[in-house]
Amino acid sequence: MNSTQWLLLAALVVSIFWMVGAHNRIVGLRAAIAEAWAQVDALLEQRGQAIHALSDALWELWPTGRGSVDALRSAQAQLHAGVQAVRVRPSRAATAATLASAEAALNATVARVLNQVESDPALHAQETVATQMLALFAFGPRLLEARQRFNQASTAYNEAIGQFPTRLLAPVFRFEAAGTL
Repeated sequence: MNSTQWLLLAALVVSIFWMVGAHNRIVGLRAAIAEAWAQVDALLEQRGQAIHALSDALWELWPTGRGSVDALRSAQAQLHAGVQAVRVRPSRAATAATLASAEAALNATVARVLNQVESDPALHAQETVATQMLALFAFGPRLLEARQRFNQASTAYNEAIGQFPTRLLAPVFRFEAAGTL
């Protein structure tokens, strides 16, 4: 082998090592998205249980507000469907966008129902309703923090697959941009 062939072989070996390293880095960043999603998922599940308990209590105690309770249950069901989709592949942008819109709809419905409950002193004074409302309020900051970690992991992943020369490997290994919540 002459020196040119040795140089080409060395360049090929370096390229292969770089490709393996870049692939492993991207896979690790995608795994970080999945880990961050697990935290969000657990909190969404717990909040869903609190919403379910609140809606059950309201159903019994607030016969005139059953339409609002049905809207709350429907919004929670939409969010649950979005959560199921993201569980399959947390790094997929389309499912994250669907989940984000379902969560916005749920938050609006929850706010509307809570405002209605607070305007009814007898209903608001019920211990089960008050307890569930407090539990619901407690999830706000925790969910915000978990979403931020998820979004940071997604941003780091997106930046990594967008950098040259790694961006050349993204289509080869089917790395797609991740979504945020």
